Amino acid sequence: MSELKQSKYIDITTDYGFKKVFGSDTNKDLLIAFLNELFRGRKVIADLYYNKNEHVGDTEDVGTVIFDLTCTADNGERFIIEVQRTAQVNLKKRMLYYSSKLIADQAPKGNRRAWNYAISEVYIIVLMDGFTMPEAGDEKYFLHDICLCYRDHGKIFYEDLGFIYVEPRRALSCLNRELN
Repeated sequence: MSELKQSKYIDITTDYGFKKVFGSDTNKDLLIAFLNELFRGRKVIADLYYNKNEHVGDTEDVGTVIFDLTCTADNGERFIIEVQRTAQVNLKKRMLYYSSKLIADQAPKGNRRAWNYAISEVYIIVLMDGFTMPEAGDEKYFLHDICLCYRDHGKIFYEDLGFIYVEPRRALSCLNRELN
């Protein structure tokens, strides 16, 4: 009878591993450190809170959106952490839908005039394992930090909606090339 060899390490790119390491108050300092590294000084997160993971559509036709982890920074910024291990159909559109849902959920049910579209920042962070960013280009890029900008000159149009895609395997490949 063959024994199944179990690893003593957790793979944080799996849903289970990510939630186990980053998904509890006990380890939230690790998640804060990880997110702060991804923002490369552009944002500094002091604290975060774990919210419900399921966002249900308004009607049965809209369906349900499940997030692996939704975080809210102490200044009102909101983050979705999505872990992917296999290529997803319409990945970019799916992430755009998730961000749109977070934005739409901020609107009050009444008195919108007084609210005046005071939308907090929304960022989508995707850890991509086993597949690459579509149309990513050069192999040396493993961190794709995306925001809304003008096509003609590249100047940022709107900073408060962002998408960060991380390709762990490509990052390791680049690191190995540099070390050799």
